Amino acid sequence: MHHPSCLEPHPCQRPKAPPQPAPAARRRPQAASALAALLLAMAAAAASGPARAATADVRFVEPERYTDAGRGIDAEQVREALARQLQQLAATRLPADQALHIEVLDIDLAGELNPWLRAASDIRVMKGRADWPRLHLRYTLARGEQVLRQGEARLSDMNYLQQTGLGAGRGSLAYEQRMLERWMRELQAAPR
Repeated sequence: MHHPSCLEPHPCQRPKAPPQPAPAARRRPQAASALAALLLAMAAAAASGPARAATADVRFVEPERYTDAGRGIDAEQVREALARQLQQLAATRLPADQALHIEVLDIDLAGELNPWLRAASDIRVMKGRADWPRLHLRYTLARGEQVLRQGEARLSDMNYLQQTGLGAGRGSLAYEQRMLERWMRELQAAPR
């Protein structure tokens, strides 16, 4: 029978289509498995703790006796910069379960302070003579309570002005940083 106002069958008499599951219901098993996977990954990350890196504890022993670490505020900035460099090198070069303890015993920066060119901060003049950079360190490399290596290192670079590869972005302690990078490579490569 047709509806009186049209030629179509009455709504009650139309054939019923098989029930279709709602779109959300069709996606529910996939969404549930994706959610479960996400929760599992988050739980695993939380259980493993934050990302770890090796640490470096840097201590400056009697800095007032250093050969040449700058003067006044510059000397303090030099110590801060060297500590930061050592900490970054340890974090990026050593295994996460290791700790490096360093005592800086002496600093002799590249170049010489020129007393005639005194400015807001000290100006260093590099001549390439007997003014090469030198550092004297005492160190202990450990994994937990186990000492892997310890000793003293006397770092120097007599040819500091002849070497290439020091970009402008390396900062004011570029020569010292290069020595520390080389020492860190040697420390990594040494048998334990």
